[in-house]
Amino acid sequence: MVEKKPLISVVLPVYNVALYIEESVASILNQTVTDFELLIIDDCSTDNTLSIIEEIKDNRIKIITKEKNSGLIHSLNLGFKLAKGKYIARMDGDDISVNNRFEKQLEVLENDSNVKVCGCWLQEFGKSNRLVRHKEYHEEIKARLLLSCSMSMGAVMLEREWIGNVLFDATKKHVEDYDFWSRIAWTGKFYNIQEPLYLYRVHEMQVSTQYKSIQLQGDIEIKLFLFKKLKYDSEIFPDELIAKVLLLDKHIQVKELVLFIKWLKELILLNNKQNVFSEHELKKVLNEMLQSLLFTLYFKPTDIGINKKWRIKALFKLPFKNASFILKLKSREVYKLLFK
Repeated sequence: MVEKKPLISVVLPVYNVALYIEESVASILNQTVTDFELLIIDDCSTDNTLSIIEEIKDNRIKIITKEKNSGLIHSLNLGFKLAKGKYIARMDGDDISVNNRFEKQLEVLENDSNVKVCGCWLQEFGKSNRLVRHKEYHEEIKARLLLSCSMSMGAVMLEREWIGNVLFDATKKHVEDYDFWSRIAWTGKFYNIQEPLYLYRVHEMQVSTQYKSIQLQGDIEIKLFLFKKLKYDSEIFPDELIAKVLLLDKHIQVKELVLFIKWLKELILLNNKQNVFSEHELKKVLNEMLQSLLFTLYFKPTDIGINKKWRIKALFKLPFKNASFILKLKSREVYKLLFK
């Protein structure tokens, strides 16, 4: 007798999440879609995470206990390899899925064969109550990878056969999800449901809080990888310059800022010939990047030697459009001071 494969394989890696795991698992078991297997991969937890899971009686749960602690990336790759479903849904052990999350994601994936990954908005809770509004359509999502990770891995459902043998890169610790999307975004369409179907718990022990500086550096490497798809001259626009301006962790010379702006214009021209990104979406993203940079340099205190003298000198070197942007903001600032 041939074993019936589940429609969905839920991959849930866990490590020391005893405080939250029961609620997390319950949110999966209570989904309106019931045809799934729940693969819980325990990375040698040292608290009572495993014993809590073992107390939950449901034949859809399959517990995989690793022989040694080998990290999240190893757990993800193991879960993806063991998955048998037509679709893989991700889940994290400290978060909660809304009970119709799978139903709504399945509807998207089953009704459009071009869509290979379906995510959603996130509602943060705990230390934050921010609503994370990911962009809806593929070209928007793809272009916004140049700014940040624009798909939330814990909240997605994706087609298993489409992923094939693509694995998470063990060298991309703490940015493995961002790297994963950056490598597959040109092989199938992404989509984000425009409502919060995933509740993302914000607390002090999570990776994004503990390893923020490592993530920032990893993000830069991924962004450079994506920008280089446009095949600009990296001798004229070296990685060190671009990384310095994007990170804003060192003093920037005025001539470096000018060269960076020239690089942004070059990217648009190259993309017009190569069609790597949507022309419209790339312009939006690069404009947002530049405006955010200028706002930080002119209106926020920094510890990288940006003073009044530097700002005046830079203003006269900037393209007219960018200088006008700064002056408009300055005039609003003065108006508020005079008439508030």
